[in-house]
Amino acid sequence: MIFAATIPFLNELVALFVVSVLIAYVSFRLKLVPIAGFLIAGVVIGPNALGLVKNQELVDILAEIGVVLLLFMIGMELGLKKILRSGRTIFLGGGLQVVSSILIVTLTLLAFGVSWRVGIYTGCLVALSSTAIVLGLLSERRETDTPTGRLSLAILIFQDLAIVGMVLIVPVLGVDGGSFTEILLAFGEAVALIAAVLFLARKVVPWILERVALTRRPELFLLTIVAICFGTAAASSLVGISLALGAFLGGLVVSESQYSTQAISEILPLKTIFNAVFFVSVGMLLDVHFLSQNLLLVLAAAGIVLLIKAVTTFGSVLVLGYPSRIAAAVGLGLAQIGEFSFVLERSGRMAGLTPAGLGEAGA
Repeated sequence: MIFAATIPFLNELVALFVVSVLIAYVSFRLKLVPIAGFLIAGVVIGPNALGLVKNQELVDILAEIGVVLLLFMIGMELGLKKILRSGRTIFLGGGLQVVSSILIVTLTLLAFGVSWRVGIYTGCLVALSSTAIVLGLLSERRETDTPTGRLSLAILIFQDLAIVGMVLIVPVLGVDGGSFTEILLAFGEAVALIAAVLFLARKVVPWILERVALTRRPELFLLTIVAICFGTAAASSLVGISLALGAFLGGLVVSESQYSTQAISEILPLKTIFNAVFFVSVGMLLDVHFLSQNLLLVLAAAGIVLLIKAVTTFGSVLVLGYPSRIAAAVGLGLAQIGEFSFVLERSGRMAGLTPAGLGEAGA
């Protein structure tokens, strides 16, 4: 009774983590990626199944923390040097894949009378692939340094970079969003913020991390990294930029330090925990009853997405001059929807957008 009064959501947290561990273990034994296990766990404990977790607001808050940490990690892992080193492959191959995916989806939806705003939003959802799944599979198969692995990584890097712009543009595309000029203005503000943050932080953050590292206190170093992550995110939100973009910028800033590898290892456990909560929260949104009644619609949508992604990625790799065999391997490997599609779907829902303009059926 004491715990129930003090922590009213304790039982739900226990249910969330216990079921997640059990199903993640089963997924491991079946050789499924952990993300699949977390999504299934969310379906099982969600309100549309067993109903073990009813405090959706709590889960949403934890999921938002997971998104911030995920983007922070991506910023640290990418780093400005890696982006500049593979510039042509990243920006030409990745750019063609993302832009062509968005264009095909937008034109297709326009033909069915759907607005261009919803078309661009849906195209953004379709264009992204799962960095976690693809890199995990490449690592397990020891194909990271093969042509297929390097091309997949390059396109994924561009997608991760494109997320920054997508996170910005989705609220503007909403029902209360502005004109095309306001969209361009939003990008201009983002570019100015990025330039200012990177200029100031590259001069200050490496010095701070060096001073902290010299103390040889791991707890102080971890607290400093977390402070940079959430501090940059909060500072960005104060000027109207999303938390996710601020976290990504914070990660890029830390990547410029000689202690970036240590920072990644320190924050990885936190990122793993909160990202698990994020995917569980996404799984909780699945309405099993709706799925059973609209199975053909769901399968058709999944098939169309896989076809668009495979074709656009295949064509993008061909443009780079690689043989069709490698292009086909990369196209099939990146054909799935990424974790950030779920992030964008949440942002779109708050802005009054739904995939393909289908309302609740689309969500």
